Amino acid sequence: MRRHLPFVLLILLFLLIIWDIPYVPKYINEPHLEIDELANQNQTSPTQATNKHLSSLCPFCEGEPVIRPNESADDLPDILNFLADHGYYKGPLNVVYNKEAVDAVKSFQLDQKLTPDGIIGEKTWEAIARSASSPSALVVKPDTKNLSIFIDLWQRQLTLFADGKPLKIYPIAIGKGPTPSPIGQWKITSKLYMGGAFGPRFLRLSVPWGNYGIHGTNKPWSIGRAESAGCIRLHNNDILELFSWVSTGTPVTIYDGPYAYGYMRRPVLQNGSTGSAVYEVQVALKEMGLITFNPDGFYGAGTMKAIQKLQTANGLPATGTVSGKIYDLLGLYLFD
Repeated sequence: MRRHLPFVLLILLFLLIIWDIPYVPKYINEPHLEIDELANQNQTSPTQATNKHLSSLCPFCEGEPVIRPNESADDLPDILNFLADHGYYKGPLNVVYNKEAVDAVKSFQLDQKLTPDGIIGEKTWEAIARSASSPSALVVKPDTKNLSIFIDLWQRQLTLFADGKPLKIYPIAIGKGPTPSPIGQWKITSKLYMGGAFGPRFLRLSVPWGNYGIHGTNKPWSIGRAESAGCIRLHNNDILELFSWVSTGTPVTIYDGPYAYGYMRRPVLQNGSTGSAVYEVQVALKEMGLITFNPDGFYGAGTMKAIQKLQTANGLPATGTVSGKIYDLLGLYLFD
């Protein structure tokens, strides 16, 4: 037994070292698209995503509902407001799809050369998006490949930079409270031809904990609001322009102001948690020298070990869980 003791001790030492090293995968395989071309993250040409891929691309995204006469729909007041702005409707903004609203939709469908059946389906949603698009401000196409994108969630606008100088600003919709947009520094990993709820184009981002992107929308009234499942929405004519200019590898910064969590709840985080809150905690831990790996939004063994060290150093139980007091220690305060 004694002759095996050094070998056993060596194995135990190795296991302790492995336990303290956070697992940061070199490749993150996400099941959102079953297209061979997307296996190559250096692709330069866009890929067509068919309808069967849309739900898996963004399983939490909300598509447009099919609204039939006499049904109720939360989207109906926005649709009726749109029709009112375009001279088709003069009634109240109800959630019930009554006859007056149906007649307005039929008139709109006729003008759009659609079957006037009064059913708000895929083609009617697309017609709404087309009608809401206004000519984009003319900007000369950049003659440089040194492009970058800065997304300001506070201002709800996307700025395209060329050679470090702002070239054009686009209004956007951002993630709502339960599904915030991912704060951090990312890159465009693929360019996709889309459709439906995603608008005509989709720029996928390198966020490791989920499927996020910059895309169009058939709900133009959502621009300027916090309504998405975390993605950044642009008007369809804007995403078409941006899509034609940027390439895979283009850096994207998503910024939420100097106090990113000043108006948001601070969720309880523990081993297995993912998302923007984890990413922000990891950024703070790295600034304090408690972790050495790059923030990735995954709360794994390395992050938990760092939190336990922080708790021990401050006389707190080493639970490895992030809650109110730990957020304060990390400098992620709540403000009134």
